[in-house]
Amino acid sequence: MNIGMMTDTYIPQINGVATSVNLFKRYLESMGERVYVFSPMIPKNESGTFKVTGLKFLWEPQHRFAIPISHKILKLSTRLKIDVVHSHAPFSMGFQALRISEKLGLPHVHTYHTLLTEYRHYIPFPFRPTENAVREFSGWFCNSTDAVIAPTEKIKNELLSYGVEVPIYILPTGIDVDNFRRPLNFSVRKKHSIPENDRIILFVGRIAKEKNPDFIIKAFAKLHDKLRNTTLIMIGDGPEMKEVSHLASRLKVLNHVVMTGYMPRNEIVEYYRESDVFAFASVTETQGLVVLEALAAGLPVVAVAKEGVADVLVDGVGCSLIDDVLLEPFVDKLLKILENPGLSVKMADDGMNYVLKHWSMETMTQRLDEIYKEVVKFSKKRRKKYGSQSFFAYLHRFGLRVF
Repeated sequence: MNIGMMTDTYIPQINGVATSVNLFKRYLESMGERVYVFSPMIPKNESGTFKVTGLKFLWEPQHRFAIPISHKILKLSTRLKIDVVHSHAPFSMGFQALRISEKLGLPHVHTYHTLLTEYRHYIPFPFRPTENAVREFSGWFCNSTDAVIAPTEKIKNELLSYGVEVPIYILPTGIDVDNFRRPLNFSVRKKHSIPENDRIILFVGRIAKEKNPDFIIKAFAKLHDKLRNTTLIMIGDGPEMKEVSHLASRLKVLNHVVMTGYMPRNEIVEYYRESDVFAFASVTETQGLVVLEALAAGLPVVAVAKEGVADVLVDGVGCSLIDDVLLEPFVDKLLKILENPGLSVKMADDGMNYVLKHWSMETMTQRLDEIYKEVVKFSKKRRKKYGSQSFFAYLHRFGLRVF
């Protein structure tokens, strides 16, 4: 089977969608499928990837806004004999996927990776849509495809509330367990001059409001008052980098905080493996891949049990969860792990076994392959209500004549 994946983000970018697309591509190819990724960001020398023209976001230059040239992608998709189109965002490359599907008569599978209602704050006020508009748009896009993949039951129920009528499959992204068992390539402590007796608290994610990085800084400041030999490492980039750094300075812990900025994915394993506890306070996760990666590396997790994190973790199985964004309970759980080596070892073993049993990429990829085959076999273009439409056709439904 020839699978065309249309995505606005791909490695070397660090985010859940890029990771998911890359992992599924690799594992599908290991099963004998042919996968082609179309994206404005692609790595060097990776076969089966095609770079689409893109513009940098002014406020986040590490990201690209795809400006796909439709006829070129259409010709390439025809030459590659694509059997099924799989989109990973309902934006520029998502509309490209709709066009390819419509023009070539191909089944279209869409993964709804992100709760878009939680990301409206990135759009300036004059153009910021209402929550209802985002819900309607999401429902329209999903109903313009043949099937939708939701990472969790909660996301599926959310889409059903939007009026999505096409089949919805629940399929989380799995974890590449073997990657967390490989030999280490470098020492994190030596690289950042971290004292040998310091305990390392790790955060991985975008440094952006929805990930709650300021809470992590505040929690670390309280923790550091009680346990002096500690260092916080924050891996990731984003619009809140300066604000988070200033907060650490005001709380007098900046000298004990390492902010790495953007980092290639192949270097992050070392940080998971050499840290002592993983701290995560995001309340807008669709799935929360980083917490599962931490468990796969044998790293105990302390996290807020909201949205996707609550769907993938089991309190007490490699992790310690709190019900809400509360500073004191969060710090207490971090301290309990750091001050109890026996508990830390048990949590590490439990976490690794949990991921291996329930979240391996082999299991998830086999299911994705079955979904493709099912959609290809039985799809009769279920677009009875909305049909496949261009972005401007969508705007025209609301009387917004752009041209």
